[in-house]
Amino acid sequence: MTTSIGIVGTGPVAQALGCLLCRRGAPVVAVASRDRSRAEAAAAFMGRGVQAVGYGDLPGLAGRILVAVADQGLGLVAEALAAAGLSGGVALHTCGARGPDALAALAARGTECGVVHPLQTVMTREQGVASLSGVTFGVCAGGGAKQWANEIVVTVGGHALALDVDRLPAYHAGAVMASNALVGVLDAALAMMARAGVEGPDAARALGPLVHTTVENTLANGPVAALTGPVVRGDAATVAAHVAVLRDMPPTVGALYTAAARRLIDIASARGLAGAGRRAVELALEG
Repeated sequence: MTTSIGIVGTGPVAQALGCLLCRRGAPVVAVASRDRSRAEAAAAFMGRGVQAVGYGDLPGLAGRILVAVADQGLGLVAEALAAAGLSGGVALHTCGARGPDALAALAARGTECGVVHPLQTVMTREQGVASLSGVTFGVCAGGGAKQWANEIVVTVGGHALALDVDRLPAYHAGAVMASNALVGVLDAALAMMARAGVEGPDAARALGPLVHTTVENTLANGPVAALTGPVVRGDAATVAAHVAVLRDMPPTVGALYTAAARRLIDIASARGLAGAGRRAVELALEG
């Protein structure tokens, strides 16, 4: 029983990881949720032999628990499992912004606790199954928790990134900037395209190759080498024209453009933008 795995949660990450673990031979025996129907649907998706159970059933079924719920639910889950009698074994959670202490109620009962966070955006369970293999997982754990976290990473074909608990906020903020903030930037870009008369799917289709190539160039060559456009050229007139049209857009769009441009000025400085050229762009941003 000590090697059997129980999963808490029925969201896309929980279901995708459970399915991948089952497919690759890991002994996932149960998935638990407060909602029985959701647990049953998740169990069916993960694979044959996975039971749908309540929190109170897990201590008698599994000695290794993977908690894949929203950050704010971690403490409540840990308390519920502790109240159900779970002690010893190992428990990991999948939230990148919280350390092992998020499961303090279990640690107090002798359970080794840690973090195994998939560095990937997961919108649906099906997309998660397709996109979690090969990604990096942030691991913050020691002892048996670290060992099992690394086993999970190897099982799904990923790469483990060891993290100190006091560095988790910076790590997670970086992940948010690379994923969630990018959604905000693209939303603003689509809004600007709409202002230019290019709507919906046409705008997404037009911007797609630009977005993909920019990301590829930046990751392959670094931001300094990859940067193109008016800021790095010191083209203050173009920046001023952008600022002018942004006055007719929602304030958040203009603020996002300005914040991004100020960061681009710093990057462009490493490519030689300095003196009068830099000051001209800064003045253009100020309107």
